[in-house]
Amino acid sequence: MTMKVVKLDGDLDFSRKAQIAELLAEVDDTDIAIIDLAGVTYIDSSCLSCLALQKKRMLENGTAAVLRIAGASESLRRIFEICGLDKTFELYPSLEHAQNAGALSPS
Repeated sequence: MTMKVVKLDGDLDFSRKAQIAELLAEVDDTDIAIIDLAGVTYIDSSCLSCLALQKKRMLENGTAAVLRIAGASESLRRIFEICGLDKTFELYPSLEHAQNAGALSPS
């Protein structure tokens, strides 16, 4: 299985949506994509939709389509939970945890 990491930082809002989509496209053909949000302070619905679309693209490309979110702050994790995305993505407390997790085992 292939694994790639995309590190994001700062405020992820509509003004950065195109940039985020471009960065995420780098993992279209990856089985396990880890999105490191340790440096992210805010995420809006447009960027959350980028993450959801990324998982869809990975599935369409025939990969295992495992999308792991690493290092999200408590407030960001809460946003994922409120939106129900904690059931779509695997959430990990750090990049290291996400990299060392089993192929399909969220913590």
